[in-house]
Amino acid sequence: MIVLLVMAVLVLSGAGFGAWYMFIGSPSNNVLWSVEGTTKSGDEAGAALKANTRGTWFTDKAVVQTLSSGVKAYDLGTGKQLWATPLPGDSNESCVAPENSSGDIGIVAYGDGNACDHVVAYDLDSGKQLWDKDLKPGDTTSKDDVSIARAGDVVVVNAAKVTLALKAADGTTAWDPKKFATEDCGSGEFTGGKALIRVRGCSVSDFDDPDWGQHWDEVSLIDPATGQARWTYHHKVPEDSLGEIDGGDVISTSPIVLIRHGDDGEALFSLDEETGKVRSQFSPATPAEYVTTDDSRGGPWSEAGAFGDTFVIGVTGEKSKALLAAYDLDSGKQLWKTEAVEFRDFYPLPAAGGDRILAYRNTNDSDEGSELVELGAKDGAVKTVVEYPADVHKGMSVFARPYWHDNRLYVSEPNPSVIYGATPYTLVALPTTD
Repeated sequence: MIVLLVMAVLVLSGAGFGAWYMFIGSPSNNVLWSVEGTTKSGDEAGAALKANTRGTWFTDKAVVQTLSSGVKAYDLGTGKQLWATPLPGDSNESCVAPENSSGDIGIVAYGDGNACDHVVAYDLDSGKQLWDKDLKPGDTTSKDDVSIARAGDVVVVNAAKVTLALKAADGTTAWDPKKFATEDCGSGEFTGGKALIRVRGCSVSDFDDPDWGQHWDEVSLIDPATGQARWTYHHKVPEDSLGEIDGGDVISTSPIVLIRHGDDGEALFSLDEETGKVRSQFSPATPAEYVTTDDSRGGPWSEAGAFGDTFVIGVTGEKSKALLAAYDLDSGKQLWKTEAVEFRDFYPLPAAGGDRILAYRNTNDSDEGSELVELGAKDGAVKTVVEYPADVHKGMSVFARPYWHDNRLYVSEPNPSVIYGATPYTLVALPTTD
């Protein structure tokens, strides 16, 4: 089938954004519209890959994308650019942007070069900058040291030695995380989403205490409005270990699913949202050799999600073959797992709602396109719902992420790294029915 792409609009944006092209695909292409981007090379490309700009947000009218130099809004139906707002300063780049955008407010951390030492907020209806906060004092904070947890109207920023809980609306202090630290337990790391989870490593530090040197990890459900813990789960750590759970190990915040790293290997488990007690220990402990995420910096993993009481997670086995596995959240029993396949990665789509287990299956095989697939609830049988043109993933990268909104898929890649000769795309709108 010949792919026909008709150039519809040429949009020249403001300073710092360059030229952007919008293409409309014919329905037979399974592409509704797409926005052409620009590729980076050398040091610029390396810096871009370190960015965790998952901030792709939706309002009633627009899809708003966090790019390296600012935020842009596009009409949901046509892809027409509605507004564009650059980051403060001439040479700053975004580094972390959480997915949650409650109240139509988007949050972006940014800095110059490898720095990530400011946080800015935008009104997603107009693109207006609401506030801008410096994360210093102290040395410049590296991109690798920053995470942002967004839950409701509160933003918790972990930046090296600084932990702040801010109101999304105006950037003022919501509460002080240090207030809840103790002699044995610090402020902790936070993960946002549908709930706010704090993880912290603790140890008895009093030399005169008979339990001196004892370690444990705490997982707490935090009230975003007050910072108070609603409950705390205590995980005992072996004597020869300094900890088995950290902030990046929170896979999902609702339901609450984590991975611990112990001497006996990695293990997935779930906590009850009401009590904090262990809901289930997954069995087998992991469905494949590697359970990792590419982009979790204060948010839940995009490689996992829940469909009712079924938890689905994409993982990687030997020889870099990827698969999708499902667990029953009440029993922890593995229900099924797909056959491991090279060049494929799964991204579950729980935002689709309903009983269907849907996932976006990405690829780095230049001869094939990405797909929307449905998994059988009982056996995990994979059924292709829509196959998309190979040009889409050729023009993005393996780091592109899908977002389900109002029965459409929006695939976002702020920093396209394309196959040689392909047209780079930063945002693509795709149908979810053939």
